[in-house]
Amino acid sequence: MRRPLVTVISALGLSVLLTVPAGAATAAPPPDTTDFTIVTEQPAPDPGETPSFGLDDRRAHQGLPKESAQDIEERMTASRTLQTLKKEGKTPSSLAERKGPDGRSEAPALRRTDPNINVCMENKKTYRTYGWTIDHFFHCQGTTQTLYKQKCRWLIGCYPIGSFKFRATTIGEGYEGQRRIYYGTLLDEIDVKGDVSGLKLRHSIACANLSGSPRCTSEPGNGRTDTLTEWMRDSTGSYHWFNSAHAGDGPDKRAYYNITQRFTGIQGGRHKSVTTGRGGFRCDSASYIPGRSSACVFDVVVPVMSSIGIRDREVRQTARNIRDAQFRPERTKPVYRAKEVPGAPSSGQALTRNYYDKAMQKRSGDRVRATCERYWPGYASRGLQCDEYPFASTYQSAGAQPAHQDYAAKAIPAEDNRKGGERIAEFYKLDRILDSDAFYVHIRS
Repeated sequence: MRRPLVTVISALGLSVLLTVPAGAATAAPPPDTTDFTIVTEQPAPDPGETPSFGLDDRRAHQGLPKESAQDIEERMTASRTLQTLKKEGKTPSSLAERKGPDGRSEAPALRRTDPNINVCMENKKTYRTYGWTIDHFFHCQGTTQTLYKQKCRWLIGCYPIGSFKFRATTIGEGYEGQRRIYYGTLLDEIDVKGDVSGLKLRHSIACANLSGSPRCTSEPGNGRTDTLTEWMRDSTGSYHWFNSAHAGDGPDKRAYYNITQRFTGIQGGRHKSVTTGRGGFRCDSASYIPGRSSACVFDVVVPVMSSIGIRDREVRQTARNIRDAQFRPERTKPVYRAKEVPGAPSSGQALTRNYYDKAMQKRSGDRVRATCERYWPGYASRGLQCDEYPFASTYQSAGAQPAHQDYAAKAIPAEDNRKGGERIAEFYKLDRILDSDAFYVHIRS
């Protein structure tokens, strides 16, 4: 039968006392002390695939985990919500840039009632190790931590006498017009037990540049260190801004970065930390995004274009041609029984933007117009234009070499085709789709 721990310790103490020679002076036991530790409760180890944050995979848009149709639908819904808030100036970075009466930026505080942070909090994917990247401009990441205060006694050891448990949710937002990125972190679900006096908590985010990228610069005021009492009283969290010099790979000057979060318990001059979460972003100075010559975005994701729908009268024929190409290719022209057209989220085969290969774009135009003339002779004289999918501005277009028939061409009203082109250009601009960036096309019913 196992003896209770206290009984064993008492026996050891008696044994020590019995070995002291008679008449010898006995030293008083050392006084009790306090210690602390911090423990990650969440996220748990990730099941299945996790994304790669390596430089080669990032450049090639590879290493992303597979997503179900529901996963992509959740991202599209969240993206629409956040993009609407962005237009209304209600996202964290927008609020952070507002000027107070003294002309200085107001504190970019987050609150539990803010709709932007709730988009992150309401989805459990936020609390994975690598978080939840919604689109190029929004990323969510979260964790649950517990800071324990301990009492340490001679012969017995240390045991908890109090705890401060909290959930930390971070929303990251890409920035346009400058090579900057924003992260705002909110603490909630705070649960305090026992004695936690004398402890402080620090939150910080570390940014590391990958090989060949300019240094990631942390801006003044980043992070927060406070007593636990202050964290409870003012739970508006902490914020981080990072920026990058105009340098990097190729003509777009692309630079790649990884981030991790750190929570540090502090007692007097002692510090104990845990590092959690993984994420990444990319900065560029691409000159061909209208009105936005530089930016930083979250690149470890495949954005979804969903601005074209069957019920949208302006682009109805464009929408039908894309939907048929994706799901009923046998109905499309040119006729080809083995036709497989990429781009639908359910296909797992993304399109990639082509900005620099103008010769491919010209070949695509020539081939699809020949196809339209073959099936709709004299279409141009009847006010029609030749629509094509995959788009001429992708590397999967009809202009790809070697020549192929995995595309759909259709003569449609010129205005419909023009409006469809505007929607594509708007998507490239709003989601900052650079040359070779992958994306899906979802046609709304």
